Amino acid sequence: MTIRQLEFALLRLIQQLDELSNAVQCAIQGSLSINLVNRIVLLNILKNVSLQLPGGYELNAGVQSENICLYYELVSVNSSYSSLLR
Repeated sequence: MTIRQLEFALLRLIQQLDELSNAVQCAIQGSLSINLVNRIVLLNILKNVSLQLPGGYELNAGVQSENICLYYELVSVNSSYSSLLR
């Protein structure tokens, strides 16, 4: 590998670690980050939840992909950590 390739790889690693750190901070604050659960995964979860609802009940914004941002605002995250991680 050349020095430039190593520099680029290191820069990309730093960027990914920053994204992960931001996603964890959002979770600690109770918000769901798109970097933690991407749109497709969240949409699939919502579809599965929707299928399990009793007749006559539905999700507020449905399960269309254009409404997925509403769920990122509505969902709250409960986070906990183990004392082993300290």
